[in-house]
Amino acid sequence: MIRYPCTGHVRADGFGAFLEASLGAPRANLHAFAAELSAMFEAPFVTPVSSGSSANLAGAFALAEKVGVGRAAVSAFTFPTTVSALSMAGFSPVFVDTAPGSFQLDPAAIPADVKVVAVTHFLGYPAPIVRGFAVLQDACETMAMRLDGVPIAHLADVTTFSFYHPHHMSSYGGGAVVTRDAELARVIESVSHWGRACTHHLPDERLPCAAPEGPEHFFHYVRPGFNLEMSELNACFGRWSLLRYAMDEERRARHFAQLIESVGPSVIAYPRPPGVTPAVFPITVRDGDARPLIDRLLARGVEARTCMGGVIADHPAFAGLPHDGLRHARDLARRSFFVGIHQALEDVEGMARIVAEETR
Repeated sequence: MIRYPCTGHVRADGFGAFLEASLGAPRANLHAFAAELSAMFEAPFVTPVSSGSSANLAGAFALAEKVGVGRAAVSAFTFPTTVSALSMAGFSPVFVDTAPGSFQLDPAAIPADVKVVAVTHFLGYPAPIVRGFAVLQDACETMAMRLDGVPIAHLADVTTFSFYHPHHMSSYGGGAVVTRDAELARVIESVSHWGRACTHHLPDERLPCAAPEGPEHFFHYVRPGFNLEMSELNACFGRWSLLRYAMDEERRARHFAQLIESVGPSVIAYPRPPGVTPAVFPITVRDGDARPLIDRLLARGVEARTCMGGVIADHPAFAGLPHDGLRHARDLARRSFFVGIHQALEDVEGMARIVAEETR
């Protein structure tokens, strides 16, 4: 059975030797991983954290301090912890519909009175650039995406990434918060490290320490905070994964090509974004409901899943939050699902053959 739509068996050939050679002083791999990601994302400030959800939490608290709390626009298709992070930071989320036929929010539907827009590159497909608001950009389902040639970290106040294993690049649990704003970076570091003022855990002087001297120097707290730091072991695995990233992306691209060439005329497939692979392979039936097709694929051993549970506003946890009706998103959710293209998947050719037969 093709069991997992996102990933398969984990291979870590060579990681043991890399770990033995790389473990050293405390935070050595955290510092090195942050520097390597900074070069990849073309952004000066990278804070490795324990997950993509932790990244959204730190980013939301930092934006609340910068722009003040108020309403926050969130796409109808997003991950629950993006909404939860904004709520915990004091924002009032309002859900925004997607553009017709798209998984991405419609900029024209954003209310004028919001303080922050949470832009989600849902399933790894690029969302439109949003201007005129503070932007928390959830890029957890993509990596080295560029829009019009510009690295996505340049297009938002705060950008968050996830290195959960099924995503593009794994630190076997972890994520990162990325910004080009030094003051936001200072708040993100503080929120991620208990709310303290001290920045001596960083390897350089780009964020000079503001904590008073004395025996309490390391424990001077200036805001509510959390312990969101990535572990040294996860950072080491992330560094090892970065060495394999180009090879893994090439394999994902081959999987994507196998599937998009297989789909039949009864469904819609979405072209690969320029220069990157999406997180998964979404499929939309042209008419009716996707459930009969999902059931047929499951019966033949292909695991298919709805798009992160569908419209987030329709889940009990968020049912009381306001929205604009979400007509386009709800229609697309009813007709859509995804299968996997992860680099660890085996027999994607067999999966593509089954998808071809069931969609013709």
